[in-house]
Amino acid sequence: MCLLCNSTSESRDHLYFDCPFSWGIWSLLGLNRGSPKGHLTILCWQACLYWVWSERNARLHRDVFRSSDALICKIDRQIRDKILSFRKTNPTVSSVMMQQWLP
Repeated sequence: MCLLCNSTSESRDHLYFDCPFSWGIWSLLGLNRGSPKGHLTILCWQACLYWVWSERNARLHRDVFRSSDALICKIDRQIRDKILSFRKTNPTVSSVMMQQWLP
């Protein structure tokens, strides 16, 4: 159960994208929930936080060290995969987000 909204199971995607509590905060920061750019910004934050924390844990617990370039590749892949996963439900948003993401 999500500790912030008490309405559904907690997951990383729920916490950042679906939780009403989190969305209230994102909205106050000026990120529009329905905007592909706002969604992409949150997706970037989510991926960065996840991979930085994962790298920290890998170094601490497994003595495994990756370069910042390696993490950037992982972040990029995760974001591309997530954007591609939107194709079936909203191909227009997926296309716009991918155009914004690609250099």
